[in-house]
Amino acid sequence: MISYFHLPIIVFCFYLLMFMRRWWLCIDRMGFVKELGRRAPLLLHGDIVAAVFAIMPFLLAAYDWSGFTLPRHSAPISPAIAVFLSVVCVAVALSILWNSGERFAGSWAGTRESALRTIAALRIIDAAELAHALKYVQEREERTIYSQGHVIDAEVQEVRK
Repeated sequence: MISYFHLPIIVFCFYLLMFMRRWWLCIDRMGFVKELGRRAPLLLHGDIVAAVFAIMPFLLAAYDWSGFTLPRHSAPISPAIAVFLSVVCVAVALSILWNSGERFAGSWAGTRESALRTIAALRIIDAAELAHALKYVQEREERTIYSQGHVIDAEVQEVRK
């Protein structure tokens, strides 16, 4: 028996994967893939893991619809279990992408804008960290220049030979 409960899940996963692919294509066309991978490696890794979980409902639906039996199993997978596993995979993918909702837009222009916002935010964060580090270094230099330090008077101390 073919379960059509997979269709809305597959459509949702298709659009999710399409939006993710579109965002990464915009980053690639702007030439910032290496920079983004260096500055925010968890963004790249999280998207890869989310994409794997978003692909799983396609495989589960194909497995359910084909009626294929795995080795050491007496019957094909139950459609209810396949749908449940698909929903769990979608939930895991969405939980990974929870904080990146503004990255994915419905149009190419919106996607390009969100890609530029991401790159600009990472550069602003780097500039703020650099400014803080320079301020810290300058304060340390000022303390060492203006501090008297510990001076040893040779006439006060006894010297034994």
